[in-house]
Amino acid sequence: MDDSEFFSYGDIKLERGEFNLPPLLIGTIFYKNETIVDRKNPEIFNHQKAIKRIKTQQALSERYKIPHLVEISANTPKSMIKYLEFYLDNFEPPFVLGGDFESRVVGIEYLAEHDINPDQYIYNTISNLKNKKEVELLRKYKIKSVVILILGSGNMTSTQRYAYITEKNQPGNVSIINGLKEIGVEKLWVDGGVVNLESLAHILETQQLISTSLKLPVGTAPNLFLFPYSSPHLNIKYHTKYRRASIMSIATLYSNFIFYGAIEDAKESFASVFQSIEFKNIIKRGKIKIFNQFSK
Repeated sequence: MDDSEFFSYGDIKLERGEFNLPPLLIGTIFYKNETIVDRKNPEIFNHQKAIKRIKTQQALSERYKIPHLVEISANTPKSMIKYLEFYLDNFEPPFVLGGDFESRVVGIEYLAEHDINPDQYIYNTISNLKNKKEVELLRKYKIKSVVILILGSGNMTSTQRYAYITEKNQPGNVSIINGLKEIGVEKLWVDGGVVNLESLAHILETQQLISTSLKLPVGTAPNLFLFPYSSPHLNIKYHTKYRRASIMSIATLYSNFIFYGAIEDAKESFASVFQSIEFKNIIKRGKIKIFNQFSK
């Protein structure tokens, strides 16, 4: 592969334009109500368990030969600083910077003060260019990588999703893609924005369209729809666990990256993606034609 076929982050290669490499799996830590975070004061968390969860993801990545990143999430600016201090004391970039907007603002400022280059992390996410403070933040700190989140209803078609990022519907009469490029963002990721199971079907079609025409890395968070599907008559923990595994396998077919959700769900997520990759390889080697039958 040449440099035009992927974005590089250290040793990680994020494919764009094809679906040949394993998808980059991203687990989120310090999200709201995570068990290792104090419910009353999110600045307090269990350091040992946080290290264990990240190291578990690292070990699974090595075992299955699937690249990984950690998304650092935060719901308060002060807790974001604590999380970044912890991460940088124990691990190396790159990573994904998530959480609410105000926390991301403080996070970027903290990283700049501690000489972490903006090409060492990915900003997650932006859905439009209407927030002038956010646009200026990305410009001022020369953020290089940004995840674009497509917001829409469950039945929003692939054509509508494609138009969401390519039409001149942003301030200044530009598309969100060109607007971000104009302020210096070099590496754009496109997240389809899952809201339910139907949306995932449209998103996977959208991802093929964007990959082919725009040569950008595409992916999504396929597990976001899970809890509404949980039945009170079933064991929610295991019911959602099995659904997660099956959806991860499906999303792998046409994704360059996947936000699989809570980092403690790494085991079933990595195993499921690995099996999907093996299945894809069998299809390729045998030149077996099956997926085109779904559209008939």
